[in-house]
Amino acid sequence: MKAFSFRFLAACTLAIASSCALAQDGTSADELIRAGLNSLKQIDEGRSGEIWDDASAFVKTRFPRADFVANTQRARQNVGVVAKRDWAGVTRFLYPDDSTGIPAGLYANVDFATRLENNKTVFEKVSFRLEPQGWRLTGYIPRENQ
Repeated sequence: MKAFSFRFLAACTLAIASSCALAQDGTSADELIRAGLNSLKQIDEGRSGEIWDDASAFVKTRFPRADFVANTQRARQNVGVVAKRDWAGVTRFLYPDDSTGIPAGLYANVDFATRLENNKTVFEKVSFRLEPQGWRLTGYIPRENQ
């Protein structure tokens, strides 16, 4: 029985290692969390223009740079001073066609539970679309309730 258990465990370990080695861009939750934290850092620093420059192409066609920057800064001002951010969830979803008005493709939301200096908690959602260059921002929404 021990030999069987060891072989089974070894086979499972090998299968897991193989699937990790085959991971492609866009498949890692860690990749999305890093992209989300990087975007939030840029927003915190008032660098929303740089985010627009790197945003998904369809975002650029719908929102002029000045509008995107103003809306992002306005939304961020309502958050307050951040003490700590922890990711709360990562959700990926596929739009198979553009019938919803959103271009077909793989999208993701990264939710963060953000504790402020006044001990209040807010939630920040950073949304992305997977494009050939990697995950590109499509939106930022801070909110009081999850």
